Amino acid sequence: MSEEGARTRPAVPLAASLAQFTEKLIARRGVEQSNVLFGGQIGPATKALSARTNAIGVGDKAPHFSLPMAEGGMWSLGEHLALGEYGSLVVVFYRGTWCTYCNLYLRGLLEVRSQLSDANAALIAVSPEAAPASGDDASAEDARFPVLIDHGGKVAEQYGLTFEMNDAAKNVLKSSGLDLEKRNADGRWILPVPGTFVIDRSGSVAYAHVDADYRTRPEPQEIVAMCRSLRS
Repeated sequence: MSEEGARTRPAVPLAASLAQFTEKLIARRGVEQSNVLFGGQIGPATKALSARTNAIGVGDKAPHFSLPMAEGGMWSLGEHLALGEYGSLVVVFYRGTWCTYCNLYLRGLLEVRSQLSDANAALIAVSPEAAPASGDDASAEDARFPVLIDHGGKVAEQYGLTFEMNDAAKNVLKSSGLDLEKRNADGRWILPVPGTFVIDRSGSVAYAHVDADYRTRPEPQEIVAMCRSLRS
């Protein structure tokens, strides 16, 4: 295929990339261990979501927050909205650099970054990890959007997203050298259910995608389309 043909070739749907990774994960860890990981995260997340009374959805006012940025300084939703520079804001709750599903999703959003810019949309990621913009983070290289450190998952809690995986899943990850007590800013295993919110200029939620199954993420083009509808 010519270089020009490669440039114009349609991008692989995110769902396909996520499914391919799931297949590789099962092949590497085995069915039994993989099921422990999947069930130990999806089950508690589902239970946590079903018990929420503060879940944020379309039409709700987005809870305001201020958080430190991984690169230094503070970022405030209230200040962002007050500036009135963007037609919309995409807020991604990001489990951490250790989560390949999260990294694949962020890479997908980075691939449509120019389209988000054309739609006059800004993008931020919110993570409980102490240093989410370092090492293997998909957003670290030329990200050009803030990655915020949500100490203790307090903002994720405001959006009705926090949960803790069960001990069996924790043990599988620990056996692989992954200890979230050492990676998360508050030294706990509190995580956000992956959520993507598009907030309009007035501070209302225009789009919300929250799924207890962390292997499921919205297609980036779906986010772009929503932001285009809010362009101003």
